[in-house]
Amino acid sequence: MSRVAGAPISRRPTRADDSQARDGRSLRGSISRKMVGLFVSGMLAVWPALALADSESVGAVRDAKLVWEGSGPERLLTDLSFRDVVDGEIRDKLSRGLPTTIVFTATLHRPGVTEALATTAQTCRVTWHVWEEAYRLEISRPGEIRPPTWTTTIEGVLRRCAEVHRLLTATRSQIATNGPLVLQAKVQVNPVSDEVLQKIKRWVSRPTGTSTAAPGDALFSTFTGLFLQRIGEAERVLIFSTKPTVPTSSH
Repeated sequence: MSRVAGAPISRRPTRADDSQARDGRSLRGSISRKMVGLFVSGMLAVWPALALADSESVGAVRDAKLVWEGSGPERLLTDLSFRDVVDGEIRDKLSRGLPTTIVFTATLHRPGVTEALATTAQTCRVTWHVWEEAYRLEISRPGEIRPPTWTTTIEGVLRRCAEVHRLLTATRSQIATNGPLVLQAKVQVNPVSDEVLQKIKRWVSRPTGTSTAAPGDALFSTFTGLFLQRIGEAERVLIFSTKPTVPTSSH
């Protein structure tokens, strides 16, 4: 065979060449399998997170304080913090004075039981007022009519809006027997849909003695569906449950 200038001289492949080719294919195949394995392992590790929307996150199981209070028709009150819903982006918006609404909703359960015993909620609308140089907080909770409150700091906003204190969660008629209880909670920051806020407004406007939606109540199925399903979109959503907790008594 004649040689063309600049081109290599062609020759017949040898057994050594075949062996090297097989070794190369084997090495590449081994690397490919390892890469695929690492990719699959990584996907399995983050699969729960991928099942959520970009704005959603699942918080670790957290502590809550449950207390029975009052004589006669006792009320179950809850203390709980969810400050981690306010990330750097939300905090920056608060610092710049942008209106922000934080909506907390929860259903009360026996451990391991999907059927809800009661429901509760808190909404907090934060508005910056330039002339007063302070945040105006409009808080709605079941069984309460609160006038707007004011704070000059983001810490004050978090203390009032990213926590619940003595929140009415259930009545003794809803929790007939003692034992541990669990809250399944969702916190939304600036929900796009106004449905959450409008339904909670209807709820908290009812008489104090009927402020928790219970099984048999016309609003109960509406609220449980509202709490447990995704409603529209929000700038940030936090979903978590509380540790099984036996309520204490204030008596």
